[in-house]
Amino acid sequence: MPILTSSDSSAEAMMNDVAALKRDFGSLLEHLKLSANSGAQDAADQIDDGARRIYRSVAAGSGRASSAIGSKVEERPLAAVLIALGIGFLGGRMLSR
Repeated sequence: MPILTSSDSSAEAMMNDVAALKRDFGSLLEHLKLSANSGAQDAADQIDDGARRIYRSVAAGSGRASSAIGSKVEERPLAAVLIALGIGFLGGRMLSR
């Protein structure tokens, strides 16, 4: 049986420390990866919720605007037709240039 010297035991201890450090570093990287994925998912969920709120707000606002325009057209149909013709004429002139 070979006799271990202090330099051999120090080298073995250093190798064990390096192996433990590799395991710890791997665990740390895995933890960071999971945390990053979780954070990205949370951010995506918040963006999705915000987009849904904005969509609902715009949809409600456009519904109210549509109702208001519809009631104005019903009140003054001739004025609405003349305004539409004027906008169409100006749009046609601008696009022809």
